[in-house]
Amino acid sequence: AGSTIKDIADRNFDGHVERTRLRPLANGEIGIPSAVLFMVVQLALAASLLVVLSPDTRLLALCVVPLVFIYPFCKRFTYWPQAVLGAAFNWGMLMAWSQVAGHVPVGAVLMWAGAVAWQIGYDTAYAYVDARDDKRLGLKSTAILFGSRGKVCIALFYGLTLAAWSLGGWMLGMSELYAIGMMVIAVHLAWQAWRFDLDRPEISYRLFLANILTGALLAVAAFVGTF
Repeated sequence: AGSTIKDIADRNFDGHVERTRLRPLANGEIGIPSAVLFMVVQLALAASLLVVLSPDTRLLALCVVPLVFIYPFCKRFTYWPQAVLGAAFNWGMLMAWSQVAGHVPVGAVLMWAGAVAWQIGYDTAYAYVDARDDKRLGLKSTAILFGSRGKVCIALFYGLTLAAWSLGGWMLGMSELYAIGMMVIAVHLAWQAWRFDLDRPEISYRLFLANILTGALLAVAAFVGTF
């Protein structure tokens, strides 16, 4: 639903960006009424899940809705749309804790904060692909804000990610196996930061995709860390 809202909001920009010019709304393949109907159906399906959640988790779920609607417009007024995206995209971590444990411990909040920092890092690498077009259109992003300091800034956010995940895992009682998983993730993120190249946008896209592995490694580390 969030992606649909973003495509509706950005339809007049996407057609002028090389990466997004063939999106259905941007090229006229789909009209606004159809897109809005699709969005309503998606939101209704998401809302149907609320009936199986606890009252606290239900309230937590509703709190993310404003972020979902605000994010598509962030590039118009802030250089930090990636932070808003990260907060919304990883909100399910907080909901899972609320639903399963009945509360959201500080360690879980740190894990969520680490995921936000991680998303700022990898989505910044992705944003460099569009940086030239975004500048021309008057849009903002962390890639434009960081400019030539992109490599250092991405490494910094990956460092914050590892710090938050490590401390959060410790507070949640993870075992030594989790620490080993963090070391593997540290090597992977360090490789990404080292590989990032401002002058090669095709590498930025590949590094963005490499974070599928980061997510898988975190899932494995969290699982084995319970033993």
